[in-house]
Amino acid sequence: MRRDELENAGIHLPVLATVCAGPLPQPGNWAARLDRLGLDVITTGAPVDDGDGVAAALAAVPHRPVMAMAGDPAALAGAGARIVAFDGPAPAGAYAFRPDEQVVTPISADAPAENANDVARVVLDAARGGQASAIWVAAPDLSLVPEDVVEAKLAALTEGARMARMWLAKQQSDPD
Repeated sequence: MRRDELENAGIHLPVLATVCAGPLPQPGNWAARLDRLGLDVITTGAPVDDGDGVAAALAAVPHRPVMAMAGDPAALAGAGARIVAFDGPAPAGAYAFRPDEQVVTPISADAPAENANDVARVVLDAARGGQASAIWVAAPDLSLVPEDVVEAKLAALTEGARMARMWLAKQQSDPD
């Protein structure tokens, strides 16, 4: 995560920001569900986004940045995507989520759902090995996983990231 580029685009995310970096089962009205589950960045869950899907996600969750996958980056940004998965320069006002991002993927596409404590441990191990503010906490391609399991996995992802943030904050304020 390149914080300076995010700031220049007016995107504010917490340390260890959570996102789905892969597709989700379709169809699914994922924007509102991801918001309810507490993800920091919303997606449509589609493997390839279009302007209509991005606009619908933004309308459903106007207070969170929307990340679009594949497609035409300028058109997706024009539809409201603030983050586009694109290996090139970001469209004006957006952030390009590139393949070289520092990503920790503490959940898998296998059942059952992970435990939030285990997720927190994986996230903290990654944060200790690098700069926590540069790391995305991401879900992989979950498109073939049953929706109830996807929701449980994403709940563990967000709770584990929250726990990791709390531990890091405690270490900063009370290092002894």
